[in-house]
Amino acid sequence: MRISSLSQPQRMLATLETGNTQIQKLQDQLSTQQKQTLPSEDPLNATRTSALTQQQAVTAQYQTNITTLNDTLTRQDTLLSSMSDQLLSLQDQLRSMNNATQSASSYASYQTQLSSLSEGIVGLLNSQDAEGRYIFGGTQSDKPPVVMVDGQYQWQGNKGERAVQVGQQQSVNGNSDLSTLFAVGDDPLGFLNQLGQLQKQLSASGSTTLPDSSALSTLLQQSSDVSTRLGSARGSIGSRQNQLTQLSNVYTDLTAANSEVLSQLQSTDIADTTLQLQSWLKTVEYSSKAYSLMNQFSMFDAI
Repeated sequence: MRISSLSQPQRMLATLETGNTQIQKLQDQLSTQQKQTLPSEDPLNATRTSALTQQQAVTAQYQTNITTLNDTLTRQDTLLSSMSDQLLSLQDQLRSMNNATQSASSYASYQTQLSSLSEGIVGLLNSQDAEGRYIFGGTQSDKPPVVMVDGQYQWQGNKGERAVQVGQQQSVNGNSDLSTLFAVGDDPLGFLNQLGQLQKQLSASGSTTLPDSSALSTLLQQSSDVSTRLGSARGSIGSRQNQLTQLSNVYTDLTAANSEVLSQLQSTDIADTTLQLQSWLKTVEYSSKAYSLMNQFSMFDAI
């Protein structure tokens, strides 16, 4: 069989070209510590990497939403805790007023304290966040939920939920509905309005009429009902925060697992890549020497 004098050099040139390409590729992998620089080098690996990277980004967004929502709920719970303290002080004042040993002249001193506590509660209900939005107004966050109209408190918030997505098909309400917290009958703020009537009675000029004991007892019972509802509202916040904590832990573990897989898919095995590089360097070195010797060979040398 006759072999063309050009075929062998061409094969050797092809080997050298392949070797140099592999050397460049391996050197790039070592310098970037990445297995591939182009998706076409390993389409399957690139597809898996892209999917995991996208999942990491989505998970990071959920984690951000959880952190923001948890901060919002913590702020609400802090306000409700302050409201609970105000309510306890209010109950102490009502119990003291209901003491049979009190005289008519001593009741005037309670008016200022009751007024201060009531205004403090209303102020907490009308709390705003850093952006100036009213926290307890439902979805109507651009106006205070409690306003005074003709000497009576009125509720102008709503029960709208502000859902925050914390999972692919999971969301958590970021609002706390306080629309019935101080309700008495059909009046959403009946308890505060009855306190207002008591304050007016205490501040009436020349009034020597003692507040009715049964009325004070009724207010105390209503305040107890408010405390119960306030506890439920805080319990709801705590339940949602526990849910967020569990989700956050799941996402933390998922992120760590995905990071490990991504590292395996993307990161170069330094030792293995170095061995491959050395092998290709030797291959190119020997091929170059052989090619050089072949170019020096001539059929005339054998004649």
